[in-house]
Amino acid sequence: MFGPSRLTLPASAWRPSQPARRLQGTLHLGAEQLGVARRSQLPALDLTQWTMRAALERGELRRIASGWYAVPTAVPDVSRALAAGFRLTCVDALRMHGLWIPARPTAERKHLHVYRAGSRAPLLSTMIAHSPRSRSWPEPDAVASLRLALTHALRCCSGETSAILLESAMERGLLSPAEVQQILDDAPDAVRSRIGMLSSASDSGSETRVVRWLRRGGFQVEQQVYVEGVGYLDAYVGGVFLEIDGRAFHSDEDAFGRDRRRDLRAIRHGLQVLRVSYDQVWHHWPATQQDILRVIAEVGGFGRRKVAQLTAA
Repeated sequence: MFGPSRLTLPASAWRPSQPARRLQGTLHLGAEQLGVARRSQLPALDLTQWTMRAALERGELRRIASGWYAVPTAVPDVSRALAAGFRLTCVDALRMHGLWIPARPTAERKHLHVYRAGSRAPLLSTMIAHSPRSRSWPEPDAVASLRLALTHALRCCSGETSAILLESAMERGLLSPAEVQQILDDAPDAVRSRIGMLSSASDSGSETRVVRWLRRGGFQVEQQVYVEGVGYLDAYVGGVFLEIDGRAFHSDEDAFGRDRRRDLRAIRHGLQVLRVSYDQVWHHWPATQQDILRVIAEVGGFGRRKVAQLTAA
């Protein structure tokens, strides 16, 4: 598994520690997050066995499936799956766990990834079932746990999407590299081969896509390179530094200005910086691939010489 680079520019610079990964999700999703609960979990929704009946009569609580209740603020997809006899899993569950999820094709956005125990519940046309089907639920949760959802996703998604999900779990601080490796070890050989090597240094799915493509193309890629006066840059490849945007929308003007100031400081070092947008990575990917290769070919030689000078400083 690849990790952050140890490259520091110039070599004499003091390299600060990167901030600890920020927890943005949980391994299990409970009644507080979902708005649905079994009878025994109603206290999590500020209800008791005694107040439940009154809440049902007032419409503040409704029964959505055998043994399951929902408040008006319940997550609609969770209620929809439970009402049909299923539970959410795969990318639909992982989004709720807080992972970075690539945009799905329009035709697939109305479909829910679900799993079930046994085979009695008929599958709706808007649902994608995950197997194997066990005779009993492997978990009591209304939504698959992080690990179970990842296990289903690795067998359902492309190698690239699977890599994005696993690297996102590490970036969010939810799973350690060793835990991710264990999930891979438990997966079929064909799944592991499709995913390939992972990195614990990617900050977004966009970065995973770009870095994975470059490494599979034979390039040596350094991630999270520290540059004095600039900070950490996403990736260094072939004499060019890449700053890769993982956000779909940009409303933070301060962040925009901060990024440009970082670029200017890097250029003052003589470094070649290419900023790649979310739109370029996800909506114009073939053209962006060609642009990156052209930049490496055209200015990479100068960039490599400058990096060599700074590493010798």
